[in-house]
Amino acid sequence: MMRKYIILGCAALMVFVVACKKDKNMEKATVVDTGDIAKNGCGYMLQLESDGSVVRPKYMPSSYQHNGMKVKVKINRDGEGEICNTYPTKKFYEIVQIVDIKKDLD
Repeated sequence: MMRKYIILGCAALMVFVVACKKDKNMEKATVVDTGDIAKNGCGYMLQLESDGSVVRPKYMPSSYQHNGMKVKVKINRDGEGEICNTYPTKKFYEIVQIVDIKKDLD
């Protein structure tokens, strides 16, 4: 009878440990509004906390289009990029695909 409770307790502990690491592959980032694309801006971009780089998502959900919002994001990088015509300079930005995004509540 006691063995049954020990096994059940270990199983519950394993589920708890796995559930706590769901953000493991996510990076912390800040949403940056660089201005309207139609008016020489680049739209909403992400400044990654890990290396300070700024990347441009192919698609940013509207609920995350808030300048300065702290997020956790999982992105796919394939090396694709484009030049953004921000005044006064033109700059190359890597284009990424957002796999998962959520507000950073930490």
